[in-house]
Amino acid sequence: MGNIKKKLKKFKELVVNLKKDGDWKAFWGNMSFQIYDNGKINRLKKKPPKLVMDRIVFETGNDFTDNGRALFDYMIEKGYNEKYELVWLVHEPDKYKKYKAKNVTFVKSFKTHTQLRTAKSHKYAQSAHYIFYTTAVNWVKMSRANQVFIDLWHGCGYKANKLERKVFFDYCLVPGDIFVETKREFFHCATRKLLPLGYPRYDQMLRGSERAKQYVERLLKEASANKFILWMPTFRHSESERLNEETLNNEFNIPIIDDKEKLLELDAYCRALGVLLVIKRHYLQVQYDFGDNKLTNIVYIEDADLEKEDVQLYEFIHYSDALVSDYSSVAIDYILMDKPIGFTLEDFEAYSVARGWVFDEPLEYMPGSHIYNMDEMKQFVKDIKEGEDKHKAKRDTVREKTHNVSENYCQRVLDYFNITVD
Repeated sequence: MGNIKKKLKKFKELVVNLKKDGDWKAFWGNMSFQIYDNGKINRLKKKPPKLVMDRIVFETGNDFTDNGRALFDYMIEKGYNEKYELVWLVHEPDKYKKYKAKNVTFVKSFKTHTQLRTAKSHKYAQSAHYIFYTTAVNWVKMSRANQVFIDLWHGCGYKANKLERKVFFDYCLVPGDIFVETKREFFHCATRKLLPLGYPRYDQMLRGSERAKQYVERLLKEASANKFILWMPTFRHSESERLNEETLNNEFNIPIIDDKEKLLELDAYCRALGVLLVIKRHYLQVQYDFGDNKLTNIVYIEDADLEKEDVQLYEFIHYSDALVSDYSSVAIDYILMDKPIGFTLEDFEAYSVARGWVFDEPLEYMPGSHIYNMDEMKQFVKDIKEGEDKHKAKRDTVREKTHNVSENYCQRVLDYFNITVD
């Protein structure tokens, strides 16, 4: 009787929300969850399924990407799926039919048009021996004996913790020893849980791929350019108000390019030098709007563009001649490439007050050109065109502190957890 009352109460709540929002898709998604999934999930919590020791579950912030994708691709290449069942939790399993292989399964993670987990995703998560993920799996709400939760994470950069992070894991990867302490404070976890093994995606970044190479060659040809600078700003303005960093306010919400005149000025400068500048939007950043300005050598891309090309971001990064960033973790990653980096620091002081840093002297861990204005940005572009690399010695020094270098990051991770193909 009590269960029926709970269901009626939930149904009334859904009807109220429907009248308020008028979102029929969300309504039916929630209704489907209540009818088909909620009871199953509760039963799984009371009586968990049998643990499958050769089952490995993957989930990434954006489906089928990042560190989880790099590790998965390596395992397929080396035949690990002959021994292990590899399960991906994704929003739309049908999108990944072409990646099906022996012992590979794609499972629907959320009820359509909702943020509610499917019963099937709970079943696989509760029965897997290993779970690899890049954000958080707190929704599982339980860890069983012989289960190992491994947070591959999505990068270690310069920014201090803004919000209390309650991320559950048994282990979490960091690039090198110096980040063990910074992430211990970030997560409020034991030091032993933080493993300085580096990230699986570093293999993608250091090796590239034929698809990414062809994509970059096409972009260069369209811009009549022979040098490629990748610009990856960290987000300032997010659709989530709690994540916003109100440290930069200009026409385009991007450092250095304050207005239309500077945008066109930089584009013309790159065109004259035969340099392509690709701006990659952070997935949390609201979309940049460059209006109807006609640009030839500044190209704006986002995750959907890479997905369309079947290219992973870190494969794409491999073919850049230099990086422009700021406080993003990609700058730390890029130090491994041993190529020039430009750090836009226009809002450094404001960011210091609003967010703060994991390092006492953050600028000491930025081995590259420090860019505060358009003239310095243009000088950096000119240096790349002319093959000038002024900060190699500094990069070498910083790399020793930030990275535990490996020739094969994926294999190192698998070996650590005794995941063997034999």
